[in-house]
Amino acid sequence: MTLPAWKRAMLRLPPLARIAEREGAYRTRIAELEARHTALKPRLQPGFAVAHWVDHLWCDIHGVFVRGWAHAYERPVRRVGLRSGDHRVATGEFIARPDVAAHYPDHAGAARSGFALYLPCPPFAPAFLDIETDDGVVSVPLDLPPHLQRQEPYPPLPPRAIEPFIAEMKARRGAVLEIGARIVGPESFARIAEFTPECRYVGCDIHAAPGVDLVADAHALSAATGCGAFDGIFSVAVMEHIAAPWIVAAEINRALRPGGLTFHVMPHTYPLHETPNDFWRYSDEALKILFGPATGFEIVAAGLRKPIMMAPYPEWRDLQAMEMTSLPGYSTAHVLARKVAELPDGAIAMPAGFDFAARSRAYPAHGAATGDSE
Repeated sequence: MTLPAWKRAMLRLPPLARIAEREGAYRTRIAELEARHTALKPRLQPGFAVAHWVDHLWCDIHGVFVRGWAHAYERPVRRVGLRSGDHRVATGEFIARPDVAAHYPDHAGAARSGFALYLPCPPFAPAFLDIETDDGVVSVPLDLPPHLQRQEPYPPLPPRAIEPFIAEMKARRGAVLEIGARIVGPESFARIAEFTPECRYVGCDIHAAPGVDLVADAHALSAATGCGAFDGIFSVAVMEHIAAPWIVAAEINRALRPGGLTFHVMPHTYPLHETPNDFWRYSDEALKILFGPATGFEIVAAGLRKPIMMAPYPEWRDLQAMEMTSLPGYSTAHVLARKVAELPDGAIAMPAGFDFAARSRAYPAHGAATGDSE
């Protein structure tokens, strides 16, 4: 096969020159596409003004999403479109924007000027907003606006959520039990050094392993430890693997001394791991219930940490799913609670008809840890 002359010429160029040549050809192609689009829409760029703003913009290999507002002062906006190359989408349905109306009180169209558009297409270069009125269309290049280009520095990381628990246990010189003390992956680590020599540390796990002092099912913890045996009980990235966490919360209450503390950190937004025993995801509000008055505790602190954002699967890009790249979930939730009441017998009972002991042992003897460092 004979190569075209321009390709043969490029092969003779040094690498950097080839890149520049390729970029030049790409820019020429984009200019051709825009010229063709202008020829097809002779009313493009009429002589009237529009006001617009982009609140949120993102793209990946599947498409482009933009949310913002646009109005044309005294001219009603009929449609707002999004296009990139030969791909385009438009809407005539607008969202109420009272914030925009407050800035443009003399222009009725500002009140309902919001829009949100998703365009399935290759990564945009370039993309345009088409703001259409009865008098024509204004086309706006969709460059990333300056307020979205600014990269704000991350604030300093706050102290680990577990630090108040460690500090009180050391001050008490108390007895501390860790649920899930086994090393299950390269990112997990033994926490005995964080409590000793001030505290008596006991590592508990469903499987025997180095660093495990007590092999027990957390669903029957107090039977293995005795009641009122510990000043503090904690777990890190374990409660999502507990089949019946409300039972374990009650068992922790029984194994704690009055006034004792319990601390737990667990996933809020996190991939499946250590299956098949990966059951739950928690918010801080869920933890306030799980370790609240019903299980004999009062909340000392609870919260969400480590914002994490995700882009939805392309076929699921509708409604609020579009905002998932800017509305954070959180990697972890945590709770610190104090025992304030003894639970009467039978206050929280094990459900009948399920073999919790057998299912607990199904937790993998070897698995990938979440790597949480709380």
